[in-house]
Amino acid sequence: MNFLLLLIFLSGILHITGLYIKNQSLIMIFKPLTTLFIIFFAFSRGDILSAYKILLLTGLVFALIGDIFLMLPRERFVAGLVSFLIAHLFFILAFTEKHGFYWNWIYLIPVLLYFSVFINVLTKHTGKMTLPVIIYSLVILLFVWQAVSRYISYPETLVAFGMYGAILFVLSDSLLAYDKFVKSFSWARGVVMVLYWTALYFLALSV
Repeated sequence: MNFLLLLIFLSGILHITGLYIKNQSLIMIFKPLTTLFIIFFAFSRGDILSAYKILLLTGLVFALIGDIFLMLPRERFVAGLVSFLIAHLFFILAFTEKHGFYWNWIYLIPVLLYFSVFINVLTKHTGKMTLPVIIYSLVILLFVWQAVSRYISYPETLVAFGMYGAILFVLSDSLLAYDKFVKSFSWARGVVMVLYWTALYFLALSV
């Protein structure tokens, strides 16, 4: 397991290095490879393939597919978005497979407030991508709401890891969307990937 963590770290560093020195080989090889190592890490945890583990692993596989689509030309962006949307649906199924959907409305309020403000800013710049972005945002809203509600209901360490992963995923996607549609920052892509892989790592730890 420690060897896998080292591989995740080194692979991620090589991808981010590729971003800043504009080396396409490093970018194309080590972006999906880092996510693949995290999938192996998640698979290595626990003794059995529980329903939670299977659903989470399936979500991680769709995240890997999304990674690959987002490395391709612009016309594949929607395909990448759909892949991540499906990934979030599987994460939601994982979070709710044992106790059902969490209807803790009080925890929806801060999540809804954040997304309302962010979407209001974002959709002024998304053009023809507005509808896909809104649909994706609603799904990730449910994802983080369920993660937080699940932890409040069952404050255990593994459940906390799932919540941390969901929150970091939102931060990663928010920065990615702002950089893509509103204003580009030279440092954004590297920070996005650090947040994204840390999010996936915490999700893997929740197994």
